[in-house]
Amino acid sequence: MRNTRRRLGQTLVGASAVLLTYLLICERGFKIALLARDSFSKLLATGLTSVFALQVFVIVGGVTKVIPLTGVTLPFISYGGSSILANFVLLALLLLVSDRARRPG
Repeated sequence: MRNTRRRLGQTLVGASAVLLTYLLICERGFKIALLARDSFSKLLATGLTSVFALQVFVIVGGVTKVIPLTGVTLPFISYGGSSILANFVLLALLLLVSDRARRPG
């Protein structure tokens, strides 16, 4: 019984860490959108962050049985080459918008 509690505690800590990381990515994405100078960059950053947040919400909601499961993968966790590639492209675009917004000039 003691081993079961330890594993459950480790699982909860790990799951909380992953969810906190996703929350941090979403918060930073929306902050990038606020800092962007032109309207296209603002819309791009907002859209990319919203897609990322929706993807996380759908999977976490499906796993916790709040909403029905779909075929969407959890970003950077679930298996799938094209999904991981698409999420890295999403983050790269957010980094480009952030870099552009922070450049002097």
